[in-house]
Amino acid sequence: MADALAFGGACIALLNHADRVRAACLAQLVNAIAPIMTETGGPAWRQTIFWPFADFSNLGRGRVLNAIVRSATYSATYYDPRGPEQHYVPMPKVPYLKLAAVDDDRYGTLTLFAVNRHLDEPMTLTVEARGFGGMALAEAHALHDDDLNAVNTRHQPDRIRPTPLAGVEIDGQKVSATLPPASWNIIRLIHAT
Repeated sequence: MADALAFGGACIALLNHADRVRAACLAQLVNAIAPIMTETGGPAWRQTIFWPFADFSNLGRGRVLNAIVRSATYSATYYDPRGPEQHYVPMPKVPYLKLAAVDDDRYGTLTLFAVNRHLDEPMTLTVEARGFGGMALAEAHALHDDDLNAVNTRHQPDRIRPTPLAGVEIDGQKVSATLPPASWNIIRLIHAT
């Protein structure tokens, strides 16, 4: 589960830098650090990172919007391995919410990609989707497990998989939901163009 959150956060970072990142690739597709695991002559199963990758690949198309995030914060330390010395950079105000928004005019959808980085508490998400009228919920799901070390295995291939994100509310141009702790979330809306 921890890998899925880290991978999903990286996908959001790529989306939010789409003005500079023209292409992003996943080097390993099967085994090792890949989204799909196999055994010779045996089954194949999805790693936890498969789900954010699939969401990112299928729903992260269109125009990336500038999402302004206001969220409670926590302190962390960033490790920068560049150069001959090891650098640890303090980050005193990291938002618990990591968010990207993609508007796809082809299908008339607005997709919200959200990670709640708080390990213990659910998060109330409120998004003001200014300029989008007549929104309706197309789908919403979350990837969450109480055990951050949980993985999918040959014997438990579906331990970590998306589940419906209940309670998404739409009021005019405002979208609200409660995100589980330590979760990857997708909210896809259909809007009038």
